[in-house]
Amino acid sequence: MVIDKTENILFYTPMIPALRAGMEAVKAMQKLEPGKYKFDGGFFNVQMGDTRPMDEGTFEAHRRYIDVQIMAEGCEELAWADVADLKTVVPYDKDKDAERLLGDTGNHIRVDKGMFYIAFPHDGHKPVSHTDEPHSFTKIIMKIPVMS
Repeated sequence: MVIDKTENILFYTPMIPALRAGMEAVKAMQKLEPGKYKFDGGFFNVQMGDTRPMDEGTFEAHRRYIDVQIMAEGCEELAWADVADLKTVVPYDKDKDAERLLGDTGNHIRVDKGMFYIAFPHDGHKPVSHTDEPHSFTKIIMKIPVMS
């Protein structure tokens, strides 16, 4: 898992080359509108919503795509755990590229506007959460294929 300021995102292009094209596609948008958008090397979704209590829902993990989640407005809290330390409750669905898991949410951080995180296949992550008060957010969820 990588958590950093958005101003530093291009430092990670040696590890994830398609990140540059994804950021150029995001910057080309005049207004962030919910939906799915393609770019050379992947796609991204713009998501808007409100967080839910940390004790609700499940962790998620992906195998085919690296998740790059960029907070454009508002904030959310994110829990992290290695997939090996979590228990599968919904087996991996290849079409959705998602496995749902349960486990300890003790490792969590608030992700504010101007921050992003990268979740790799071994990173169980529980986004769109809060521990005290609900938050509203707008974020970009970039999906970049895992290089094998």
